[in-house]
Amino acid sequence: MNDIINVKAVRTAKIGVFAALHVVTSLIPISMFIGAPSFLALNLIVTPVMAILLSPIEALFASLFGGVIAFYLAPMQAMFGPYTILLPIAGATFGSLTYHKSKLGASATSLFLVFAISAYLIKNYPFPYFVAPHLAAVILALLSAVKKMTPLHVKIPIYTYISTMTEQGMMMIFAVHLLGLPWEVFVGVLPLMIYERIVGTLGATIITISLLKIIPKYFT
Repeated sequence: MNDIINVKAVRTAKIGVFAALHVVTSLIPISMFIGAPSFLALNLIVTPVMAILLSPIEALFASLFGGVIAFYLAPMQAMFGPYTILLPIAGATFGSLTYHKSKLGASATSLFLVFAISAYLIKNYPFPYFVAPHLAAVILALLSAVKKMTPLHVKIPIYTYISTMTEQGMMMIFAVHLLGLPWEVFVGVLPLMIYERIVGTLGATIITISLLKIIPKYFT
């Protein structure tokens, strides 16, 4: 009985800690958002960390709670209004499914990314290059399901990249179909998007590997 209580307490604590991290980092801008009077925040680093270190259920609730609280405490980074809450939920949950559930998770994530790519191309087909990073994430997700990657320095960057691109995929859907941004805008957005996703991937990789080495028993 005590073991069950301890496991539940640890899971609850992890959800609370990562939700709080998401909120705190949502106050730190790192990039402008073209097309809306908002900014992207440092919390894009926390989303892939949750994907790797938390189970899918834990990642879902941590991103949900963190997203809701951040929406009210940092409305200046809510470029899509309340729909902004879905960005970390998509990145953390799909990323965690890919990392922890292998074939099933990779399939779900790939399907979502293909849907996001299609949603973009339907309206903005004159500039298809914007979805190249998303297509790369689809390929990596599918490869991860059939090829085992054991060294941390190899697999963690791959999974954090998949997670951050899934978050960006949700953002892309809203940018095209909620804000109605035309393809010409995405020409200027592409360099910023690449910069943001590099920050998200590298930052999350450093934090994730550090925590796995320092306190591995809480994330196994």
